[in-house]
Amino acid sequence: MEYNFTATGSINGPVLAAVFAVEAVVGFIANIIVLSITLHQRKSFKQPSTIFFTSLILSDLLDVLVYLPMTTVSTGAEEWIFGSTFEQRRGTCVFSGLISWFILHVTTAVLAAISFDKYLFITKPYFYKRFMKPWVALAITAALWSIIAFLFILPLVGFGDYNYGIYFGPCFVGFLGNIIYAIIIFGLLLIFIITIIVTSVWTFCFTRRFINNQSAIAGENAYNSRKMKLFGIFGLMLLAYTLCYAPTIIFGFISFGFALPNEVYATVTVTLHFVPIVSPMIQAYFRPEVTKSLVSFINALCEKLRCSHSN
Repeated sequence: MEYNFTATGSINGPVLAAVFAVEAVVGFIANIIVLSITLHQRKSFKQPSTIFFTSLILSDLLDVLVYLPMTTVSTGAEEWIFGSTFEQRRGTCVFSGLISWFILHVTTAVLAAISFDKYLFITKPYFYKRFMKPWVALAITAALWSIIAFLFILPLVGFGDYNYGIYFGPCFVGFLGNIIYAIIIFGLLLIFIITIIVTSVWTFCFTRRFINNQSAIAGENAYNSRKMKLFGIFGLMLLAYTLCYAPTIIFGFISFGFALPNEVYATVTVTLHFVPIVSPMIQAYFRPEVTKSLVSFINALCEKLRCSHSN
């Protein structure tokens, strides 16, 4: 399995490839729309959060432009076809597997940065205004990308053994040969996840307590809609990414001790790559500059269609 690069098992490759292709196309369109609006409104980059959100979009684009196309083609062909020799196929297979790990870690790291950014903005507003500048957010983002990139280059230069395989199309890379390196990889991911959970829950509880205190003075009705909106901001992000990432993390740990059916790996992979679709949709709904631009475009389009219909 690790040497002939041919998919095994009962997975219907063409059908699964069609699913990956849809995810790639929808994710690309959604992220390009949000990125285009962000770049058009350059003033929004004065907000540190915009830099973090843009970094998240770039991570999604790396997924839909690099990893998913390779995965789609190989899944449809039911064979890893990138390369004419064994060494070339092995190299592209390892590259694809490492890219998937890189995307997972970068996305989780940026989400942790966004969650911490929200925490400071809500709970420490004066400190946030004084400390969190755009250049600080840019430095944090660059550091996260650089550290994670360096970490996944190490196996290619001899530090940290890895194994690779192809089960139903995509290439997978594991780090079982060096327990220390594997602990670093999963430990770093766990740190990011804990940061997201702690800061998001803390922020949500702080905001909920603030609203309840204000409601006792001004009345519940005045803040009912705000309470629902705050739940959407701090709950929807956490829920969406948890649903996308949890299967990968859970079954990733289980696979260390048990052999899982190919259908499980296929389902987990499909679920994971909903992220490039979910992420820009959440941004488009909650980021005011993106929402206003989309609403203006839709209104202008509707007005133009009405004029054309009347003529």
